[in-house]
Amino acid sequence: MTAGTTLAAAFDHAIAQVDRALAAELRTGAGEPAAPELARLRALLVAERAAAVARGGVDREWVRETVRAVAAWTPDSELSLLAALGGIARAGGGPAAG
Repeated sequence: MTAGTTLAAAFDHAIAQVDRALAAELRTGAGEPAAPELARLRALLVAERAAAVARGGVDREWVRETVRAVAAWTPDSELSLLAALGGIARAGGGPAAG
């Protein structure tokens, strides 16, 4: 598997986790519906996937900011979204990784 396909697969996995959370009607840590946050996250992931694959690496600052933002509203019991974002960071490599 090439670095580009590994990176694309990491984004695809994160998008699938968002879709799973949407289907499960995930609620935020405050108990509110998480659908608006999940929809924003999905759109961000789709856009950043295309950009990261095109440039050959992930923007590590984007990952840090995204993880912080998601951690702020994700309930403590929901770690799969954060883990999937970590997978993007691990697969990131490339010239845009630093």
